[in-house]
Amino acid sequence: MADERKFALPDSMQFRAFYAQKRRRSRNSIVAPITRTFIDLDPIANAYYEIAAPITFSGDFEIEVEFSTSTTGTTMILGNLSSSVSYLATVGTGNQLRLNVNGAIIETPILAINDGKLHKVKVTRASGVVEIYIDNFLRASGTTTDSLSFDVVGRFQDGLYFDGIIANAKFTDKSGASDVVTTFRLDNSPAAENYTYSTELLDNNTFPDNANARQYLVSSKGWIITDGGAA
Repeated sequence: MADERKFALPDSMQFRAFYAQKRRRSRNSIVAPITRTFIDLDPIANAYYEIAAPITFSGDFEIEVEFSTSTTGTTMILGNLSSSVSYLATVGTGNQLRLNVNGAIIETPILAINDGKLHKVKVTRASGVVEIYIDNFLRASGTTTDSLSFDVVGRFQDGLYFDGIIANAKFTDKSGASDVVTTFRLDNSPAAENYTYSTELLDNNTFPDNANARQYLVSSKGWIITDGGAA
């Protein structure tokens, strides 16, 4: 007996539905890499980030920042343009990590973290006890209750600049009734998606020349990117 099964014709509703479903499955099966483009800070170009309103900690706090450098010696991660005793940096030929809180030095042992890999630094203070974690391992501790203030990322007061990548800076003031968090993603994505001052999103700036770190955000929103020129 002849096979009487009927097949959908190309112009039929059944065929169109089948083909649409096949296309959806094909799209869903594609695995695309997730990428981010970081800004490579260049000390020759005097590139750094400037925070228009300084972030100051007088009590408990938590700082998180990622960085990558191949430079041996001092590389300034966080600094203050009006103070030489408020910074976070790698120092020495062995690339130790040093936190300076109004002259109180808390420093890790030699870690050789100038290997070009992205390292995560976390600094906490609770009731005067300061701890430095690198890649989730406790590396140094000390005590100080002095205030700590940052207004630049990738620069020291006297013009010493970072050489490499700084990413995902997060500052948490834990001294009040609730945490106050300020985050900066530090790449060339649109500002409205990635830059937050406290709980307020910044204006939408797409940074067309951001690869060279020469675009500016309005200072009233708390964030400026500069290459050393006048803002």
